[in-house]
Amino acid sequence: MTHALDSLFAWLMRPRVRRVRRWSFVVTVPVALLVAHLFGLQQGALLVLARAVLAIVVAVAAWRMPGPRGEALRDLLMHPRMRAFARAELHVLTALPRLLVVGVRRHRLPGVTYHRGNFGFALAMAFTPAVIAEGAAFHLLLGGGWIAWGLTALHAYSLIWLWGFALGPRAYPHRITARDAVIRNGPMYRARVPLDAIADVRAATERVGDRGLTERDGTVLLASRGRVDVWLELTEPAAVQRPFREPLLTQRIAIASDDPDLLVTLLLGGEQAAEPNRRSHAGMLGALDIAGLARDAAQPA
Repeated sequence: MTHALDSLFAWLMRPRVRRVRRWSFVVTVPVALLVAHLFGLQQGALLVLARAVLAIVVAVAAWRMPGPRGEALRDLLMHPRMRAFARAELHVLTALPRLLVVGVRRHRLPGVTYHRGNFGFALAMAFTPAVIAEGAAFHLLLGGGWIAWGLTALHAYSLIWLWGFALGPRAYPHRITARDAVIRNGPMYRARVPLDAIADVRAATERVGDRGLTERDGTVLLASRGRVDVWLELTEPAAVQRPFREPLLTQRIAIASDDPDLLVTLLLGGEQAAEPNRRSHAGMLGALDIAGLARDAAQPA
């Protein structure tokens, strides 16, 4: 049985098969429509339900199976670039509730934060009146109806997205536990780094521009406020998650921090002091992380 599975995964990982495999998820809906047309709506709905159950099983199996095999299973759920887009979109849309429930009441050490000097809040405040005014104007000009309400919903979504993206650096700080560190750059970029894979870490501030992610000489720079402050050298590649594209593998990462020296100490010590009040919010944080569990099952960092 094990030999058969190894042969199957080896076949799935072939370059030509891999290109086709990544689009296999689009087969279900047309097949369901065909079944519904030939045998009735109930059978088509049952096929879609069976596909949903299969997706859950595949997600759990992929979560427990790291490496290329897990990647092959995740491709059955969704194309990697679509998974990357969905993950980033979920992070943006859940930034506000996460910040309101957890961030406002919890004191964070400056080392794990990187939003100091960020103009996100000011930009969101500046654009909010324009979005609201435009949405109201379109709604009144169209005189109601489903088109007017659809545009209103679109403007409301834009407003949530604007605030989620602007306050993302506050909602998603770095997180350090006894075993690993999740390093972030707002809601868009994320990497999980095992602490025992850190060969070297040092504090050195450098201006690198305003882009959220840049790559230079094999080093991935996750800049905030146009700079990076802490540089990590790893013994094994880490996957940097990014929107619209597949994860970027690297052994050198530079990140931002409001207190670089403290972050270096935390990374070297593997302490959980970066989230001192985590237990007091366990229930509310757990509710917000249900979506995060689904995200990690589909494409963990």
